[in-house]
Amino acid sequence: MLAGFLFASIGAAVSGARQRLTVVITSPRGCRYPWAMDRKKAFKAFARAYGAVILVALLLAAGVIYFLTRGGEARTELQLPGGETAEVTPTEKMRVRTAETQPVIDPADYTLTVGGKVERTLYLSYSDLLAMEAEERLVDLPCVEGWTETALWKGVRLSRLLDMAGVMEGADNVVFASPGGYTTSLTLPDIEETEPLLAYEVNGEPLPGEQGFPVRLVVPGRLGYKWIKWVTSVEVISGEYKGYWESRGYSNQAEAP
Repeated sequence: MLAGFLFASIGAAVSGARQRLTVVITSPRGCRYPWAMDRKKAFKAFARAYGAVILVALLLAAGVIYFLTRGGEARTELQLPGGETAEVTPTEKMRVRTAETQPVIDPADYTLTVGGKVERTLYLSYSDLLAMEAEERLVDLPCVEGWTETALWKGVRLSRLLDMAGVMEGADNVVFASPGGYTTSLTLPDIEETEPLLAYEVNGEPLPGEQGFPVRLVVPGRLGYKWIKWVTSVEVISGEYKGYWESRGYSNQAEAP
């Protein structure tokens, strides 16, 4: 739809430019014939007319870029817990990007393990997570491809689970894994800065399978490859860790622009 509008607008501008140029050339003051117009004046008229077309095209292109990177028409108003409203990307319109096959996880059989260098390993069921104190946050999901989606995410703060497990002295990194082998990591300072959520809802509804059901990591201010889906393991370690994309050259910091 937007592309059609773009081409229609440019077409109209070109048509207008042609008409304007025709009037100037065929009706020059003091000229009996169209081809009697001074070449220099004709060139200036041509430049003005088609310069306007180029300007319109550039302005429309800028609009297209904004449309694509901010979700464009794929936006709707959602009422926030405090009563205010915000524009979000509808869940069904959210893009799907994954480096693994989507697993089928029965929530009744789901277990989130929080282990590694901790004083006590946690084995949390889906029901355990739902029963914990939850937070809802409006967070942008930025992708390395250049687009950004906004949604209301609900879940348990990661730092709460780490406090429950008791991080051992000397540990400085946390590795997240999914059933298909995808991994990523966050340093403890990054976790303190970004306050990630282990989310189980998006826009007021349970996560769809393609968006990470039952649990997805939400990391404000970090690129999407840190937002691991289908999280089943949270492991506290010492030292640097490079996950799936990080080991392929992507930044381990993954700071959003």
